[in-house]
Amino acid sequence: MERIFQTIWEMSLFAVPVILILAICSNLLGKRYGARWRYLVWLVVAIRLCVPIQLSLPGRMEIMQVQVPSVQSGTREVLAQRTPDYFVQKEPNEPIQQPSVEQTQGESAEKRDVFDFLLAYPYVLWLGGVLGFLAWQGWKYYDFRRMLKRNRRKIMDASVLDTYYTLCRETGMEKRPAIYFCEALPSPLCVGLFRTAVYLNSEEREPAEMRLILKHELTHCKRKDLWFKGLLLWARALHFFNPFVHWMAHLAEKDMELSCDLVVMADCGMAEREAYSMAILQTVREAKSKNMQMSTAFSGGKEELKMRFENIFDMTQKKRGIALFLAAALVVCGGTAFVGCAESETTEKTLSGTVYGDYTEETVHELYGAKLQYIGDHIGVGKILGLLPLPEGVTNDSEGIELYTDKEPYGVRRHLQWQSNEETAYTVGGESYTDDRWMQIQGMIFLVLVENAGDYNLSLHHADAADGQVVTSFSFNREQAKKYFGEQDLRDFASDEGTFRNFVLTINRYFYEGISTPEQILALSQMDAAAAQERMQEMASGDFLEETKEDQSLSYQMILADSLASEIATQKLTSSNYADYLKCTQYDELVKLGEPALRAFLSEFAEGSIRDDLEGYIKTSACQDILGEHRDKDVLPTPTEWYRNYTATDSTYCAFFTYGDTDTTLYTEDLAKKYSMGGADQYSVVAAGKDERLRAVYTALSDRFNNYSKAGYTTTIYAPLIEGMKENGNKMQVFAVIFDSSYTMSRTKKGYALFERGGSVVPSRLDFEKRNGKWILTDWTQAEDGSYYADSIKKMCDGDNALAKKMISYDSDACQMLLWQNMIYYMKANYGGMELPIYFDSYMDEENIKKISKFIDITPTYDE
Repeated sequence: MERIFQTIWEMSLFAVPVILILAICSNLLGKRYGARWRYLVWLVVAIRLCVPIQLSLPGRMEIMQVQVPSVQSGTREVLAQRTPDYFVQKEPNEPIQQPSVEQTQGESAEKRDVFDFLLAYPYVLWLGGVLGFLAWQGWKYYDFRRMLKRNRRKIMDASVLDTYYTLCRETGMEKRPAIYFCEALPSPLCVGLFRTAVYLNSEEREPAEMRLILKHELTHCKRKDLWFKGLLLWARALHFFNPFVHWMAHLAEKDMELSCDLVVMADCGMAEREAYSMAILQTVREAKSKNMQMSTAFSGGKEELKMRFENIFDMTQKKRGIALFLAAALVVCGGTAFVGCAESETTEKTLSGTVYGDYTEETVHELYGAKLQYIGDHIGVGKILGLLPLPEGVTNDSEGIELYTDKEPYGVRRHLQWQSNEETAYTVGGESYTDDRWMQIQGMIFLVLVENAGDYNLSLHHADAADGQVVTSFSFNREQAKKYFGEQDLRDFASDEGTFRNFVLTINRYFYEGISTPEQILALSQMDAAAAQERMQEMASGDFLEETKEDQSLSYQMILADSLASEIATQKLTSSNYADYLKCTQYDELVKLGEPALRAFLSEFAEGSIRDDLEGYIKTSACQDILGEHRDKDVLPTPTEWYRNYTATDSTYCAFFTYGDTDTTLYTEDLAKKYSMGGADQYSVVAAGKDERLRAVYTALSDRFNNYSKAGYTTTIYAPLIEGMKENGNKMQVFAVIFDSSYTMSRTKKGYALFERGGSVVPSRLDFEKRNGKWILTDWTQAEDGSYYADSIKKMCDGDNALAKKMISYDSDACQMLLWQNMIYYMKANYGGMELPIYFDSYMDEENIKKISKFIDITPTYDE
């Protein structure tokens, strides 16, 4: 079910541009090709949307991949079979309790949060929506059929029956549908998938008109249009959350009616077309159309009627559109074929080979797929622990798992049943030791996969002891990891699956390769840090253990990446082919920088400083190579085109920084209590909730800057450092230095990040007038650039020299920190604990960076 949901979600997303393209083509080419080809194309789209099967294309299409709600594959099975099904959260120093299994399970069941459950199993919410939609539509259909049976009667008019039987023979109906009269209907229609019947709402019609109406409904029956409507209904149910699919169903039903009209009017003259149009118009006059599922109604709205009449009287010869239909069908299948490209690449891997010992390729693949941001996700933590292999003689204990989430270091304690054997203990010189190599491997892997975890603990209970005696405890944290990896951050090893696979292989080789005697195990455990790191380097299977230097911070490496790109571009080559510049050693260095280089260039793209020149092509190529994108040498996008395509889907993940009456519940006092830096916080977006004058300023700023935020994946953060307010009756003037900075949302290999696009600082005067109890902006005056700067400020201050002096010599540091205070509130209110990194180019003191970094992840990209 998880796989079906994920496929449905991805198909629905990629169906949006396909539907838009087909709708545009329908309008542009409709008169030339007619409605029949559109009817067939919608049929193909509906079938594709109803079949949640992933199609894959050869080669990687990573540029088309988007993030979808994660589904914990197999979580329920893992929790039931491989891990305890309850979790107890404790303070790290709290004594370990030993409750009964029944008591602990009962307490845990009461504490589980429904919201957490739905986050872990989003397909349950989707399935509920599908069933709800089908139940609603099913009830409507049942109620409608019940009304028909209650009000219908057989047609007794011989002339009507004779016309009907004749048309059935002419249209080649092998099984003649039943025909009834129902006065309660607004229009003639046919209904029923398996027992199709034709219903008339009036017998008092001219014979010619009656013939055309019956021919129309029999055409629907002959073409099985009710099955087409059923297919559209099923597509709407599976994609009930996607308004474009509902819109597509409306377009498809409209084209179904138009194509039916064309079949009815084939070989008809102008008089018959006029009679047919009058029959439609007369039906609409009699009653308004009702929304009836699984039926065909002989009516329509005003615009639809106009289109139908144009279609009926259009007697020009239409092209068959076979080639166009095939092209459109290819767009449908090709567009949705991108769904699952990454998945098909994964499933093509051989997942039965051995990485090392019990860590098979399949286990490593599943572990990497289970990585988490937060240890508070108890279901995700349980899945990771359930995937970690246990040695012979070690099983899960009834005390289960404890999560430490109240304060740092966040951690986990796993309780296990343990018995002594050659895999879990050894003896040297008469002394017995616990073999903790498998524990250290588990600790390292856990700290790699859970981003905010700092501590991994095991309690081993004696398997034969009735009182659950703890034999020994084991703990592994990030500080201990430095013995093996120096200053290398363990989380770097989860940057991609290949790196993680090499990491798992290397640590297993470290602890087991060449270690066969108890003496060697003991000697390994007693190694100092230098010897341990040297052995780890020797066992490394790839380049994933990067050399780290104290001065090579992320900011330093980003600057280094830009320097390398410039160095490559300034080489003197006789070739005009930019690809030749990528063959030098500096380019290899650039790509090896990896994530820092990617983030550096995305920052430059956001600022608009990367142009469509040689250096721009080099930086674009580096981004593609770091991301693992396929680069077509024959069809090369410009840097501008590449960046536009790369960020095309990111707009849905970037919230605008807006302020209005409803935002007082978003930027609350709770934020100020947790994340305030002091300073000019009295003018922050949170403070606006308490002061109607400041609230008016933020509303005015929101209206102004959000006009500039329609680029999709860009948001503008703003902050008014208020130097003075003058209130006179229903008039108010606010004198403020307005600081703003816009940010672009872009993907990196490690997730999304915000990149500064640019900003400004402008002393301004905002004039307000009170209307209906609210301050409304009436005028906005800004300081002028250049030599008129001071004079324009004095002019806006109306002779108040003291105020003008404050505006001219404003505290730039306070202004900047107010902006960052608003950024902190924005990030916490909109992204919670996601901790999206932010990259900025404006200069800031190291002390201020430290203040801000306590709350959000920021990195300067300028050269200090």
